[in-house]
Amino acid sequence: MIKLPFSYRDVIRNSIKVCWQLDDLLPEDTVLDLSRPHLPEAIARATAFDFLAEREQLALNHLRSHGYTNLFAFVEEYVIAQAVHHAEAELFGDHEAVRALLRFSEEELKHQALFHRYCTLFEAAFGGPCQVLGTPAEVANVILAKTPMAAMLVTLHLEIMTQQHYTDSIRDQSSDPLFANLLKHHWLEEAQHSKIDMLELAKMAEHASRDQLETAFREYLDIIAAFDGLLRQQVEMDLASLQAFCGRELTGSQVERYLAIQHDSHRRDFIRLSLGHPQFQSFCTELWPEGARMVAAQIPSYQAT
Repeated sequence: MIKLPFSYRDVIRNSIKVCWQLDDLLPEDTVLDLSRPHLPEAIARATAFDFLAEREQLALNHLRSHGYTNLFAFVEEYVIAQAVHHAEAELFGDHEAVRALLRFSEEELKHQALFHRYCTLFEAAFGGPCQVLGTPAEVANVILAKTPMAAMLVTLHLEIMTQQHYTDSIRDQSSDPLFANLLKHHWLEEAQHSKIDMLELAKMAEHASRDQLETAFREYLDIIAAFDGLLRQQVEMDLASLQAFCGRELTGSQVERYLAIQHDSHRRDFIRLSLGHPQFQSFCTELWPEGARMVAAQIPSYQAT
């Protein structure tokens, strides 16, 4: 049995301490400042292209921030349903687990509203086309059709990576303070959610057979591979939006370089940071050592070629 240094009660207490309100963080009448970068350069990689003028690099940073927030709103569609399902399973059992899971789902709904609001404000300020992924419900259904342990591994993966994203934002002093503050408050609550993920995974793993554990890890990795395809789609959408902003099409070699660097950037931000994260690796080892080795073996698949 996996012993964790926190409980559902601890999570509830911390959740209450760090709780924030959407209208306090991002009022509906906010006007976004597009005179400076929003995403940290460590995430956006907008200055990697010498064929873009400075204003075009800044526009790419802004397009990345828009796509980034939409991606989080996109994946949180399934996380909300997942948390509710787990709360229902505990309804006549551990009431502290029920309360923690219901707070989890409410906070994810708030995060989704936050990111949707940012996207709306961004589109009003940017004034040009900015394509993003759609159909989150369809993707949610695909993930939730997998075993509960696989889906929860994906959730833990996503929430652990937000820690590094916030660290990147505070290191990059050139980033927009408002956007850095959004990342901070998102991270404050996601740090509690990752603890719930681990508590739920530990509970599921307690009576899981070797075959069930192997299925969970294989399905988790299959979902990550499919997510990589969605990331590539967002990279291509950002390219179309960037070319519309620039008023020209990039050359063949420029497009090739753009796609390679930006896809690698997305892979680093959304896949590699978690696959190789010490906390994620350590917890996977506790769940099933062979599963941790399966995860580590996939890291080279998402490295730049």
